[in-house]
Amino acid sequence: MKVIYGIGRVEKAIRNAVLAIGVFDGLHIGHQKLIRAAVKRAGEIGGLVIVMTFSPHPVQVLKPEQSLPFVVSLPHRLKLIERLGVMMCIVVHFTQRFSKLTPQRFVKRYLVGHIRPKEVYVGGDFRFGRERGGTLEYFREAGSKYGFRVNSVPPVNSGSSGRKVGSSHIRELINNGQLKIAARYLGRYVSVMGKVQRGSSRGKILGFPTANIKAKNVVIPPIGVYAVYVLIGDKKYSGMANVGRRPSFQRSGNGIIVEVHIFDFQKELYGKEIIIQFVKRIRNERAFGSTEKLIAQLKRDQVKTKAILK
Repeated sequence: MKVIYGIGRVEKAIRNAVLAIGVFDGLHIGHQKLIRAAVKRAGEIGGLVIVMTFSPHPVQVLKPEQSLPFVVSLPHRLKLIERLGVMMCIVVHFTQRFSKLTPQRFVKRYLVGHIRPKEVYVGGDFRFGRERGGTLEYFREAGSKYGFRVNSVPPVNSGSSGRKVGSSHIRELINNGQLKIAARYLGRYVSVMGKVQRGSSRGKILGFPTANIKAKNVVIPPIGVYAVYVLIGDKKYSGMANVGRRPSFQRSGNGIIVEVHIFDFQKELYGKEIIIQFVKRIRNERAFGSTEKLIAQLKRDQVKTKAILK
């Protein structure tokens, strides 16, 4: 998938472009429904589907006092978008200045001036432009004027509760450790993606080498030990992960660490990108009085994890 950072870098209009617009934080089943509709339509008219997404999250810019971690990081989001069959993604750098664009200027300068879409797909509650003044009704009127059709895709409801599947709800579920429900709304396991960092190598000394990643500005499950899958390239492995502060060793600082022991894996991973999928929580994180007690517990964790993932 070709990724373009900034609409202004789109070199020329694309014939029969079908554009899907949204932040798409989490790329949950509602987002997938919208993008798949655009992909299907592009196939029908012999066009190219383009996704337009935004980074940072508009809330982080307009309401910086609110702590709003992403459900998935931007690189992770792009990887998930690509898997839906999208060939091009435009990442718009969302700034205070961009937020002040009028709906009219956004349509004329950015959509018509650079992309010239044939059709546009948005969510049913889509609003855009200064103070969210661009309504769906206005967008459709602008489309008629400039020669593109606007399609709105209704949200997906979350089962018996009737609540709309949304990133905020999923963020709450992950924070509360309700991984099974969150996975249902994501259409996949709750996961984090990151590059493997060099650690202290204590896991290797204990006989349980770990790959450590930084999960910065993304929501992660509560502190504890988890049965996980690990995606490395196009291969999938079983493992167990610890989300926490490593109380048996760490004496300073309070940063949260995500470290995973991959079963039956011996290759070097430093600097490589991996995805950790959280399947089930095994136990709380706790301190151990001795190395021997910690190793014994890790062995029990491994047996339990393999039984879960079997």
